[in-house]
Amino acid sequence: MGLLSGAKAQISGQRAIRTHISANEAANAGRISEAKEKYAQAYRLYEEALREAQKPGVHQGFAILLMRLGDFDRAMQVMEKLRLQKLSDDDWFDLRLNYSVCLWKKGRLDDAIATGNRAFQIKKCASIYSTLGMYLVEKADQTGDFDAVKSFNEEAMGYDDEDAGVLDNMGEMYEAMSKHEADPARAREYRNQAKAYFEKAHAQKPRQITTIYSLARMRHEDGEDAEARRVLADAKDLYYSAVCSVSEEMMEKLRGEVG
Repeated sequence: MGLLSGAKAQISGQRAIRTHISANEAANAGRISEAKEKYAQAYRLYEEALREAQKPGVHQGFAILLMRLGDFDRAMQVMEKLRLQKLSDDDWFDLRLNYSVCLWKKGRLDDAIATGNRAFQIKKCASIYSTLGMYLVEKADQTGDFDAVKSFNEEAMGYDDEDAGVLDNMGEMYEAMSKHEADPARAREYRNQAKAYFEKAHAQKPRQITTIYSLARMRHEDGEDAEARRVLADAKDLYYSAVCSVSEEMMEKLRGEVG
């Protein structure tokens, strides 16, 4: 790589990351059209930078954007190139966490859990507790064995009992437990606990899509449509990333059912 082309790639990489961050800020603020435009601009800048650049941050940023846009196969290809580079512990953590999300979205839950556990060995933080906890809830719902996820989520709550992602996982776990519980009284208790955790998660992060959907759905199922509408009032001007387990179509369908 020549000096001039390398400098150009570095500039493109920096611009791509800045534009990506700006797009995230627009999405979080509910400026959806602006966010989509800036994501498209960031995509072009990443493509330009990656023709020459080999910086881990550029690869990681592009992979995250590809995940957001739903191109999980290419995101994995971009991340696989990082394995050949010299990476810090933080880089390895990000790589394994993001790669696990791609595996999960491709239906490879066991591989996602294994990769998430490797990230967990590097660093314990809110992002890994919420992500790996989500996988473990899904696995427990499949098998009916909740021992591992209960232990993990208790540890996550000990780490940060105000994190919206961790609280959302607690809600998902208790709702799943209610479905597997044969004792009606205990099932109702689990269900009420689920709604209580979703309420806490919603209070911490009112625009968290998964929480809005789960809490509003449960309120609707329990005949509490006024409360469901209260929750759904926060489902305005949201950016639905392909990584999210709830789509805009699912949210609008629920809104129509609630009325």
